[in-house]
Amino acid sequence: MVLALHHTKLEPVSRFFGALSVFTASVAAGWLWSPNPFRDVFFSGIVLLAVLFSLLGMFGVWTNHTPIAWMASLLLLGFTVFGMWSAGLLFVPAAIFLVIATIASHRTGPRRTVQHAIRANPPTVAELVLKAVAGASAGFAGVWITYFGAVRQELFGACAAETLSCALTEMHWGAVGLTLFGLATIAVGGWALWKQIYIARVLRLTRSG
Repeated sequence: MVLALHHTKLEPVSRFFGALSVFTASVAAGWLWSPNPFRDVFFSGIVLLAVLFSLLGMFGVWTNHTPIAWMASLLLLGFTVFGMWSAGLLFVPAAIFLVIATIASHRTGPRRTVQHAIRANPPTVAELVLKAVAGASAGFAGVWITYFGAVRQELFGACAAETLSCALTEMHWGAVGLTLFGLATIAVGGWALWKQIYIARVLRLTRSG
C-alpha cells in the first residue's frame, strides 16, 4: 500500500525536464552575459538569479523534495513575468520545463522513507494546523520585512557606471541585510507551511489506499 504511493515511472520524466530547465537557463544567461558579464553588475546579478532558481528547482526535483521544486518554479515564473519585456522573455522555456518537472515530481509522490517516518509517528490535526499557521505567519512577516528593506529603503546608491566596485562601495548593507533576512524568513515560513501540507497528503493517501 505504501509503495503504491510512489510512482517511480515519473522520476525520469521529472529529472529530464529539470536538467533541461537548467540547460536552457544557462544558455540564456550565457547569451545575455556575452561578451562582458561585468559591464553591468546589477543586470548580471539578476540574470544569475534565474539560473540559481533553475538549479534549485532541479535539486528539488532530483531529490524529490517537492516543496523546494515548487518554490523554485514559482520564483522562476515570477522572474519571467516581471521581466517579460527584458531578460525574462529568454527564460520562459526554462520556466516551462521546470514547471513540467515539478508537476511530474509531485505526481511521483512522497519518498518511501518519508512515508514510513510519517506513518510511524503521525502528528495530530491540531499539531498540523498550529505549525501551518506558524509557517504562514512567518511567510507574511518575511514579505513585510523584505518590502521594508528592499522597497522602502534603497539597497544601492547612485553609480555613474554600474560596475562591481561601485556596487560594493555604494551598497547600503543594512537594507541589504534586512532584505536577505526577510527572504530567509519567507523561505522558512513557506517550507514549514508546505511541510505540513506534505505530511497531510501522505496521511490522506495512506488512509485512502
